[in-house]
Amino acid sequence: MLRGTVRDMQRQSLFKTAFIVFFVTGLEVGLFILFLSGFEFLGRMGPIGSMLVGNLLSLFFLGLGTMLALSSMLTSYATIYRSRDIPFLLVRPYSISEIVVLKFLESCLLSSWAFFFVVVPFISAYAWSQHLSLLFALWTLLFSIPFVVLCSGIGALVAMLFVRWSPRGNLLRYLVVMVFVAIAIATAITVRDTKHADNPNMFILSSQLIPGLHLAASPLLPSWWTAEGITSFGRGAWNRGLFLLTFLTANALMLTMLVELVGKWTFFNGWQKVIGAAGRVVIRKPLLELAERGLFFLAHDVRAIIMKDARTFLRDPMQWSQFLIFFGLLGFYFSSLRTFRYDEQLPQWRTAIAFLNIFSVSTVLCSLASRFVYPQVSLEGQSFWILGLSPTSMGRILLTKFGIALAGMLVISVSLMFLSTHMLRLSADMQLSAIALAFCLSIAVSGMSTGIGAVFLDLKERNPAAIVSGFGGTLNLVMSLGFMLLTEIPFASLFSLRVWEKIDAHHFHNGIILAYAWLFALTALASVVPLVLGRRSLLSRDY
Repeated sequence: MLRGTVRDMQRQSLFKTAFIVFFVTGLEVGLFILFLSGFEFLGRMGPIGSMLVGNLLSLFFLGLGTMLALSSMLTSYATIYRSRDIPFLLVRPYSISEIVVLKFLESCLLSSWAFFFVVVPFISAYAWSQHLSLLFALWTLLFSIPFVVLCSGIGALVAMLFVRWSPRGNLLRYLVVMVFVAIAIATAITVRDTKHADNPNMFILSSQLIPGLHLAASPLLPSWWTAEGITSFGRGAWNRGLFLLTFLTANALMLTMLVELVGKWTFFNGWQKVIGAAGRVVIRKPLLELAERGLFFLAHDVRAIIMKDARTFLRDPMQWSQFLIFFGLLGFYFSSLRTFRYDEQLPQWRTAIAFLNIFSVSTVLCSLASRFVYPQVSLEGQSFWILGLSPTSMGRILLTKFGIALAGMLVISVSLMFLSTHMLRLSADMQLSAIALAFCLSIAVSGMSTGIGAVFLDLKERNPAAIVSGFGGTLNLVMSLGFMLLTEIPFASLFSLRVWEKIDAHHFHNGIILAYAWLFALTALASVVPLVLGRRSLLSRDY
């Protein structure tokens, strides 16, 4: 498998490889500067900063470990039960245990690569700020490997047990709703308790970070074993560091054996359950039928394409679950802005936070549009000739897919931007600018992803990830990120100059007018031109 992966990487385009190297280098350098400035800021806080820095490593690994376990739940379900090579492996002379361990290690790799991309700049900045030796990075690597296996094993166990014994039908829906309701109630209680804190000026220390630090410093958690072991090696306490390293490794190996044992008992029945659910015919679809009736004002061919794409999307848990996780986390964060008293900060800080929020939503929109919208036309596959013979035109098909993507992007982006600006209590003109940026970005990335996806049509490939990884997918992502930077930097610069009183009202007003003109012109260009090129490409093909 590793040799095949290397061969696939060698066949990739030079443009894609160069872009990935450039992006990763910029990301790592930017994170290092960000973390280093944070450590320097804490160092200037005196004894409180020293206390926070001393426990920050445990909190860091606790947060990453929690996200790693959640990520492992999804990747374990995809690699263990939905992988296309499972039927091939089952008829080979491999035991169930060997297949489960192989897929578990593959899941660890898929769910942890981002972990190491964040750990490297954080640990480098931590070691730089604390004047530690370069060997500190080596101790971090030694502890990170068993830590990743341990957290990924927890996620894999949850996924296997849930797949094997989860209820079906309405009972499963009720269970999911109850979980979301419980999370919402717990969040509301936390927000209420935080808002009624006795000393609002010390909200960070008294109501938020200290409880988190106390939890991260618990000797019963792997995050504490990892952080304490790394710092022990850094202080020269070799016996204590070696003890914690062997203790963490032993627990990781024990959990791997537990994954193998549980997989041996539950894998085959769980896999049959997943395969059976994929082929099960559901007769009643009241929500989809109701949605179809609600689209009565659309033409029959447009309505048919919309409902087909909606059913395809809802039948793939890997797609809608990623949407829920990405935008659910953003919505949870934006709704908690007043919990952290960000709305009570100085205007300079609120402006910076607002544009960081705009940037975060924009990058997620660009990545998800490249992942889900770009391959939509190509995923029609070998049956694309049916659309060619149907009583519609290629232009209407392309515009319909553009409309579907745009509707989803607009609902998500505008809602999140309105929530973010409202929670920060920003001025009316800045709220309008944030919503306008989200609105135009949704139009542009939907148009580019749909149009470029039609230009670089690939009807032979059925894997969306493989479609996206080609030259067209990389070009689409580059253009989307470029549009985001070209449109958001002018607004961010103007509002930052205003809050720092570096520009007068007259020049600010003229600058905003020019920024809006630039935004609308670039949006029209970025959305119309790819759609026109995509339509021409579809009309020139033989099916």
